[in-house]
Amino acid sequence: RVWGIDDGLETTVVETYISYLRKKLGPELSIRTVRGVGYQLTGSRGPA
Repeated sequence: RVWGIDDGLETTVVETYISYLRKKLGPELSIRTVRGVGYQLTGSRGPA
């Protein structure tokens, strides 16, 4: 657990930055929301 209930951090801050990351990753990679767990990076960019 990173943040406790009383830390005063709004969850919208995390959601906003996840949104920014989703836009930067493009269609080949995506960030999936796993309810009650967190986030998962899915997809592939191909060979490096």
